[in-house]
Amino acid sequence: MTDQSTPISTRALIRRSGFASLFALAGIAAFALFSSSADAATPLPGGRPRYVTAMFGGDTTTSRWSIMRTLSFTAGSGSTGTVTAKSWAWYQATFTGDATVNKVATGYTTSGCTPSTGVVKTPLGYQPGQTGTTLNGTYTFNGSGQLVITWSSGKTDTWRFDNTSGLSYGSAIQMITCVGSNYSVRYAWGFGSQASLSSGATIAQIKAGGDLTFKNEVFSRYNDPDAFNSTGLVGLASLYSQCNSNMMKITDGDASGINCNGCWRSYIAGNPTTDGRKVYWNQQQCVVACVDAGINPCNEATCNFTTIGSLGGHTYAFMQVLDDNGVFRGFVGAEASLHTRAYGCAIVGASYWMQP
Repeated sequence: MTDQSTPISTRALIRRSGFASLFALAGIAAFALFSSSADAATPLPGGRPRYVTAMFGGDTTTSRWSIMRTLSFTAGSGSTGTVTAKSWAWYQATFTGDATVNKVATGYTTSGCTPSTGVVKTPLGYQPGQTGTTLNGTYTFNGSGQLVITWSSGKTDTWRFDNTSGLSYGSAIQMITCVGSNYSVRYAWGFGSQASLSSGATIAQIKAGGDLTFKNEVFSRYNDPDAFNSTGLVGLASLYSQCNSNMMKITDGDASGINCNGCWRSYIAGNPTTDGRKVYWNQQQCVVACVDAGINPCNEATCNFTTIGSLGGHTYAFMQVLDDNGVFRGFVGAEASLHTRAYGCAIVGASYWMQP
């Protein structure tokens, strides 16, 4: 882990809660939650059986990776409990093929999103019906009250319990941040609750959730220092329009709806009946669509792309965060926009985007 991971997440939470001392005592608070999980010797982490996580790591700036992972815990009667994961992973160093292979159609389209046309894409392996790789392991708690997971492969990761009292729904959720591993995790975050992993919110419910301003995002453009996004996934209620029951798009960036000037194509799609908590985010600036088409430099006054370009734009795997009551609260996300090993063409990242 880098030294930055704790200050970044800490600052975000302190800004929301206003009580730095509470955050410092997050581990103690976690123990209080443990005591509510029956009388098991190894209780559920934070009192919650299911978590969704997004992870980012890798030893070098040309070997970064991103992982989307669900965690299902079973409390133990002895010194350890058990954990099962579903995992989707993408690697800068080992992917093969170009964007036509690594960014795949989800089956969702922009039908009803005039003047937008096209399909919604996602990272290879995350499309509907793809259930990820199953991992098994055990868990325990260290002397600081942190969650320690040991996978059957021998890999380990350690997670801190974060104080969420500053969030309006903080008592109905548990946030965790990875603070150590033996496989080059750099940043990772997760959220746990009582909600089933097979259930999810509809696009209408996600849109009604409003701005997702409590967030963190790290990404690698390839052979470049890690970067951080300073803005939230905002305006779901005010800036996005629902085109059909399974898809919404951001309102067009200018009066004509097609010019590059201020234009951004951003699609969010999913259907909880078939996808559970999985959601697909596909986005691109119109000027990049121009470049994809070989128009470089792009004349913003005449560019008329109404869809994401042929190379698929940015493709993100999202997993919904639901609170204990099953209410949508945000996303954890893993970006995998893989085309070729060059700057800006092999992007991986991890993020969370949550209601304040």
